Amino acid sequence: MKKLFLFISLLISQLAMAQNQEGVIDFEVKINLHKGLGKDQESMKSMIPEFRTSKNRLYFNPTESYFTNVDEEAEDVNTSVGGGGVQMRFNRPVMDIYKNLGNSQFVTLTDFAGKKFRIEDSLKTSAWKFVDETKKVAGYDCKKATFRNEEMKQDVVAWYTEALVCSSGPQNFWGLPGMILAVDVNDGSTIIEAKNVALQKLTNEVKIPTGGKKVTAKEFKKIRDDYMKEMGMPSGGGGNRIIIRN
Repeated sequence: MKKLFLFISLLISQLAMAQNQEGVIDFEVKINLHKGLGKDQESMKSMIPEFRTSKNRLYFNPTESYFTNVDEEAEDVNTSVGGGGVQMRFNRPVMDIYKNLGNSQFVTLTDFAGKKFRIEDSLKTSAWKFVDETKKVAGYDCKKATFRNEEMKQDVVAWYTEALVCSSGPQNFWGLPGMILAVDVNDGSTIIEAKNVALQKLTNEVKIPTGGKKVTAKEFKKIRDDYMKEMGMPSGGGGNRIIIRN
């Protein structure tokens, strides 16, 4: 009886701790730039590196999360085209993403085509399929789930842990029974993986982005697609801005 009482007390204590979980997750985002090139852009493969790696940070509590860039210097790449020297600079767009899982609030602050936009909408549930596979990510036991994003033409594989009760994740990913710690989009086109998880008391790090022109997700998609069409580029955009200098 005493052992049962101790077990129940421990279980209640663990559940209480889980409900108060908050902390910081450092993510590495690795984008395969070559996979993003169209068939008519094959010649650019010799001009740009195959991979672009950057860092992001996710602050979370049981019902909210805030995903943002980690400050990094723009990356310069020197290459030669037709015997001439060319310098490319990779600049990251602003990417601040707030999710409130309690009221389905979703706010993203980003810049596109030289303008800042604040996209305010509700969280949309993805049709996740659960797969009987597990692996460790950042020291946490994770389970596998997948879904097909028809709008973006993306096949997504995610790894989530039930040890972290917040059902959020990096970028626009969320909606699993625990925190998403790793994502693979289109078989390696983009790989996002948690490198460190620190459970700690937060102050005001989880916040709603402000500034920029307020639009809905539908309105922003039209703005983006119209611009891409005008520039003769495939719709969807990328996670890096490339500036070419002679």
